[in-house]
Amino acid sequence: MFLKILASIAIVFAVIVFAGLSGLSFYVWPTGFNDHKLSVTPDVIQRLRTLQSEHKFGPDGLTFYPGAIDERARHIAQAAVDSTIQSLIAELPKRPQRSTVLRTMKATLANFDTTESEERDQVLEYLSKVMEICGVESSAELFNVWRYGFPYGWLI
Repeated sequence: MFLKILASIAIVFAVIVFAGLSGLSFYVWPTGFNDHKLSVTPDVIQRLRTLQSEHKFGPDGLTFYPGAIDERARHIAQAAVDSTIQSLIAELPKRPQRSTVLRTMKATLANFDTTESEERDQVLEYLSKVMEICGVESSAELFNVWRYGFPYGWLI
C-alpha cells in the first residue's frame, strides 16, 4: 500500500515536471479563475493608446535592458505588444473582465517566439504595464509559467 502511494506521488511529480519543462503547462494554464469586472474608462483606453504609441524595445537604463539585438527583432517584439494593446482597446469596452486581459496576453505569449531571454523579460515588462493600466493586479502565475514553465510564485 505504501509503495503504491509513493509510486503515485512520484508519477504525479514526474508529470508536473514534464509539463513544466515541455511548455505544456502554459497551454493548459487557466485565465478565467478569480475573474472579475474591470473599470474600463476612457482614461484607461487613452493610457493604453499612449503606451501603444511608444517606441518599444530600445535601450532602457531603468531596467538595464540593452535593447533588442537588431531592428528586425525590435520590430517583431514591438508588433507583438502593440497588437495585444490594440486587441484590448477593441475588446475591453465590450467585455471588461480580468480574463479578457489575461486571455489576450496568453495568446500573445503563445505566439511570441524568441530565444532571447532579455526580449522575453521585456515583453513581460510591457504586459505588466498593460495589466497595471487595466487594473489587473496579478497574472495569476501566467507569466511565470510562460517564462519558466512552473508557477514559482506558489512556492513563495
